[in-house]
Amino acid sequence: MSIVKDLIKNLPKELQQIIEDYMWEKNTMGWSGTKVFKLTQDKEILYLKINEPTSDFNLEKEKIILEWLAGKLPVPEVIYFEKKNNTEYLLLSEIRGIVSHKTSKDEEKRKNITILAEGLKKIHSINPSECPIDNNPDKLIELARARLKKGKIDSSKFDKRWSDKNPEQLFEELEKIKPKEYDLVFSHGDYCLPNVLVKKNQLSGIIDWPYSGINERYFDLGAVTWSIGYNYGEEWVKFFFEDYGIEDIDWEKIFFFQMLNEFFQQ
Repeated sequence: MSIVKDLIKNLPKELQQIIEDYMWEKNTMGWSGTKVFKLTQDKEILYLKINEPTSDFNLEKEKIILEWLAGKLPVPEVIYFEKKNNTEYLLLSEIRGIVSHKTSKDEEKRKNITILAEGLKKIHSINPSECPIDNNPDKLIELARARLKKGKIDSSKFDKRWSDKNPEQLFEELEKIKPKEYDLVFSHGDYCLPNVLVKKNQLSGIIDWPYSGINERYFDLGAVTWSIGYNYGEEWVKFFFEDYGIEDIDWEKIFFFQMLNEFFQQ
């Protein structure tokens, strides 16, 4: 509780006033360095994200995207944003629903797969030319190269498929299988089951947008493929592609973007 008190003391004054009567609960889900707190007052729930940005992906970009997506997709409402002393504060409304990885029943898994596919099709249907943020793969490769040179990549966190490689070796492999052309769409950037909310067997919301922007379709397909395999099992992946509508799956592209993602998800 003392940690929360210290946090509250350092919040921007306006933010303190907005949330002064709320109860705090730390959200331990997720692997990023962003601190997330669930704030409750009576029946109202808000989420506060606190982050000290160490890369091009930050809460300010999430704010920009969420404001742009308002009315286009079921996303949280931005209630407050501020950057103070190199720390970002983003206060968001709650979206009611259950994160789609929280089920052990096959029937629910199958329904959730359909919801995941429908949600991603909705995201990819938005006109990318209007998107305010560009995360095209060439830009991401250069950001990954910069992070590699700064020694920011921890190979112990790599997926088991390339756990035998050091960061330099994985980057070399990445460059070898780089796609020759891109299918650019508006991308979520971290489309995984914990970021998709379900209510009454329907999509209720999509959260966590700091990695979103113009990107390759397969960046999202690579993320959701891995997430389905991790949470449900590899045998469920085929149903996602059936529902999304892809018969000829480019697995090399999927591996490329899953490799590329290793340079940012830590």
